[in-house]
This record gives sequence, C-alpha cells and structure tokens, in this order.
Amino acid sequence: MNYIDELTKKDNIKRRILLAVILVVTFLLQTTSGFFPAPFGIHACLLIPATVCIAMFEREFAGLFFGLAAGMMLETVSPDSVCFYSVMFTLIGFTAGMLITYLMINNLLTALIFTVSFSLIVNTLYFLLFIIFDGVSVSFGFYLKYYFISAIYTALFTPIFYFTVRAIVKKYK
Repeated sequence: MNYIDELTKKDNIKRRILLAVILVVTFLLQTTSGFFPAPFGIHACLLIPATVCIAMFEREFAGLFFGLAAGMMLETVSPDSVCFYSVMFTLIGFTAGMLITYLMINNLLTALIFTVSFSLIVNTLYFLLFIIFDGVSVSFGFYLKYYFISAIYTALFTPIFYFTVRAIVKKYK
C-alpha cells in the first residue's frame, strides 16, 4: 500500500488530527505565561518530547511534518530565531522516525534517550548561535544552570507523551 492510500483511511486521518491537537495543546501549555511551572526559572520545552514521541510512532515522513509544525509554532513566539526551531524540529521528527524505522526499538527508554539528546542539541545550538556568537558575555555555569538542566526537566515529561501517543496510535491503527 502506498502512502496516498494510507492517508485516505479514516482511522489514519482521525489519528493524525488527534496528534495535531496534542501538539497545539502542548504549545499552548508551554507558551502560556504562568500556566506551566518553571522552577528556579528553568523552562521545559514540551514540544520536544511531543515531537519525538509522535515521530517514533508515525515514522519519518509524518514525523518530519509534525516536527515542522511544532517548530513553526515555536517560531511565532520566539523573538530572535529565524527558522531555527523550524529546522531543528523538522530534523528531530525526521531523525527520530528514521532511527526507529531502521535502527532502534520503539520503547520508553528510547524516547527518553531521544528527548534528552535532542533537547541538549537544541539548547546547545541555541546557546551558541543566539547567546555566545551574538556577543553576550555569560559563563559556562549559565549554560549548565539553565540550558542543561532544562534538557533534563524536559525529559521528565516524556512518559506522559509516550503513553498518550501510544494509546492514540493503538486505538486508531
């Protein structure tokens, strides 16, 4: 069965609409000021585990587009990144889907590894491109305090997304 035939199945359409709703709700939870806890000023990027888990179950092609959508949503609220999040989340969705399809097993441990890895990559590149290369003088302790700990804090929410996406995919497979 080719990809066009797969798209026309009603269960696939319902599943992808529900996954898109998860992304939008996650974006709203993440960006609503004061709604989501930020202990000691450390924020979790909830769209990373959402994108990773969706890509793990939907595979590389759909993961690419869900990642692009997540990145474009973050671009709307980011003051200084020009297509940074769109490119990064597209790569996250595609890479997670490809690795699950061809190399790794789809389980919670893999989702946690992906979330921590991708969070560290996104946070480190953001820190380098928009803080260090922009001429802002900060220490490595600032990176550890906010960006590194943010990756760990983000990973704490991975099980919620993993089991939610898995339940949706099992119901509408």
